[in-house]
Amino acid sequence: MAAFLSSVFDASVSKAFAFAFIRHRAASLLAFVAIYASVVLVFGNGLAISSNYFVLLPLMAAAIGYGVLGGLLAGAAGLPANLLLFGLLRHPEYSPASKLIAELSGISVGLVFGRLSDYFREADTEIKKRKASEVALRKALAEKELLLRELNHRVKNNLSVIKSLMQLQCSRSEDPAFHEAMGELINRIFAISLVHDQLYKDQGLAALDPVEYISALVGNIESGMLGVRPASIRLEFDTGGRLLQTEVALSLGLIVNEVLTNALKHASSCHDHDGPPCIRLSLRVEGGSYRLIVSDDGPGPAGSETNSGLGLKLVRALARSLGGTASLEPIVVADADGRKAVAGARFMLVFPELPMEYISSAQDSPI
Repeated sequence: MAAFLSSVFDASVSKAFAFAFIRHRAASLLAFVAIYASVVLVFGNGLAISSNYFVLLPLMAAAIGYGVLGGLLAGAAGLPANLLLFGLLRHPEYSPASKLIAELSGISVGLVFGRLSDYFREADTEIKKRKASEVALRKALAEKELLLRELNHRVKNNLSVIKSLMQLQCSRSEDPAFHEAMGELINRIFAISLVHDQLYKDQGLAALDPVEYISALVGNIESGMLGVRPASIRLEFDTGGRLLQTEVALSLGLIVNEVLTNALKHASSCHDHDGPPCIRLSLRVEGGSYRLIVSDDGPGPAGSETNSGLGLKLVRALARSLGGTASLEPIVVADADGRKAVAGARFMLVFPELPMEYISSAQDSPI
């Protein structure tokens, strides 16, 4: 309440100041001169020497309205004006005993009030400029956000068209290898278009929620893996509500697409060969880094033929672009007789949590 009243008071004072001492400063100065002269001439005999103080009215009006120059001139004219009025009253004894001190006092008061007035004008002008700049910046930001949202929407639509054309072309072929290659490429395109879809939907411009993004991506991969048995995919997230930069999310989505697609192809059942493949995907923030782990119960890296494929090369290049490291290793278990066997594969990606400049890996990519 106090802050509201203070704001209302400041606004009222500013408006009154602008009206009296900016737009109508000459009229205000004449009004204060008339008040001063009237008071001295009408009440001077009763006020006697105290009449000298009323010269401050036109002095302050001149200083506030015209700044330092007006204050100095009014301060210098204050004593002569008093002497003139006291002469008209026929009481020259009402004037100050020390004319020099009275003159210097008037000039000093005019100088101080004039400088304060100039400072107030400068501050008021600066405030207006900053408000105008803020309005212009807000307008430019709104236009930029609208432009980026439209750009994301158009990119998503264009990628969807490409995806549809590829699916149409795929339906015209009966080659299983062609179907598989096109399916992988379509999933990669979806991983890219999903980023733009999330940014457009959430009206974000630079970051998105990794939980929502990866969940949607996993759902698409599951539904798009034709000829693969339904899998049991467990998702675990512990990101603390953090958001990912657009470039980081794009690279992470492509990595998830490659690793999860490979896991769906090659994972065996979780408990027996008749059940669905068991795959676990977790994304956590630990010690200032993101840690992505995808594990399955398949035959391991060697059996899944990922050591020299395009998918692994792409994953390694994307991991470097994130400033992180990627590893793929078999899960080895021992039976009751102590014999070791491969019981699955584990992929791990670790990259920094803190925002970083997206580094293009084109020149370092082995692709």
